Amino acid sequence: MNAPDPHPALFPASTVAPTPPPSPDFRGVTFHEIRARTLLNRLPRTEPGGMGWTLNPYRGCTHACTYCFARDGHHHLGHNSGADFQTHLYVKTNAATVLRRELRTGKTGDQWVMVGTSTDCYQRAEGRYELMPGIIRALTDYRVPFTTTTKSALLRRDIPRYAEAARVTDVLVMTSLGSLDDRVWRAFEPDAAPPRARLETIAALRAAGVPAGVLIAPVVPHVGDHPDALNALVDACAEAGAATVFPDILRISPGARDWFLAQSGRTLPPHLHRRLAADYATHRAMPPRYVQQVTAHIHACADHHGLPRWEEYVKRLGRGQRW
Repeated sequence: MNAPDPHPALFPASTVAPTPPPSPDFRGVTFHEIRARTLLNRLPRTEPGGMGWTLNPYRGCTHACTYCFARDGHHHLGHNSGADFQTHLYVKTNAATVLRRELRTGKTGDQWVMVGTSTDCYQRAEGRYELMPGIIRALTDYRVPFTTTTKSALLRRDIPRYAEAARVTDVLVMTSLGSLDDRVWRAFEPDAAPPRARLETIAALRAAGVPAGVLIAPVVPHVGDHPDALNALVDACAEAGAATVFPDILRISPGARDWFLAQSGRTLPPHLHRRLAADYATHRAMPPRYVQQVTAHIHACADHHGLPRWEEYVKRLGRGQRW
């Protein structure tokens, strides 16, 4: 008798469409089109009016961020967490239809839906499949408060849709940006939008009346944590019109560790790679004291600009107040 598979597939074979031929503009990328049974995932221990649900229309991501925690789950789909993560993409082609069916039941209550928390919902594949317009429309029609997190300038395509949503419900677009330095971007997020493009997206959102903030993440130790660099980053976020910031220091999940360290050895100067390897080879995160110091520095700089902390910003929105 065959032993049971310790990592069963998340989707039955019948829900995966035949693999389409490679697209000329996605050389080396294979799309696996699936019919999702559900789209909303409940978060544990959430408060009324808080962040209660996640929604991810894609699995795998062409941004190729070396540290991405979502790499861990790719082996459940029969792939490795390295190159396969960015070349085998799973697309929930019926995302908007399933979301509408779920929202019709009122299952989210007064809680927020967080879109794109695992893999970027505006990665390059979105330019081909265009799932987000239907998702935004469904959330808007049912007046569901939601956030979207991205590193992509493709989101600008949907700014009119976000502006429409913001007129009837609470909306917050968060751009993830851990450094202004293009060297850091190329080393850790090679196929995401450049830092300046992300700041321009924030400015465009704010000009359209859409609340937008910055997830200052990940701050990479020894590479992007110099106080002057962090000051410049928060200054740039404020100048772009960010409504709030949320700092997060680099954490490496077990499934991403080998790939992350291999890529840092390839892209970073040897002395920086050695320091990261010493910190993360056997640990997921930096020591608490370091995390507290960097976080406090970013908060202090944000306070100087009058930028509220993310938790404060969301709680105030939940009380029906505006900043």
